[in-house]
Amino acid sequence: MKRGVLLLMLLIFSGVSLLPAQQLPPPEPLMPEEYDPEEFPLWAHDLRRYEVVAIGTYPITFFATSLIYDFSVYAANDFNPAYSMGSQRDGRDIAIIVGSAACVSLLIATVDLIINTSRRNNQEPAEDEQ
Repeated sequence: MKRGVLLLMLLIFSGVSLLPAQQLPPPEPLMPEEYDPEEFPLWAHDLRRYEVVAIGTYPITFFATSLIYDFSVYAANDFNPAYSMGSQRDGRDIAIIVGSAACVSLLIATVDLIINTSRRNNQEPAEDEQ
């Protein structure tokens, strides 16, 4: 009985993979449409840029804050070789480095947002005059 059920299941599942899968081509080629500049509001563009800048700068700020933190611990302990770069890290130190890097990345993204907003506001009156 078990052998018959196993053989039936084997035939069913192996037979399904032998059936040809046919997909008809679309009647016309599918090409994505370009975004219209008015399709998304300005705040959505600003939010997307803020997100990209914050996430993009994080690896750099993580590396920099890690070096600065390790050197400050090393210098605070009178350059003792036991506290050389990266040798005395624990969970608290990692949390400080990760949090500091995140704060610096958000600060850079905020400064970028302020600069772009002020540039855009300064350019709009000039475009209206022409």
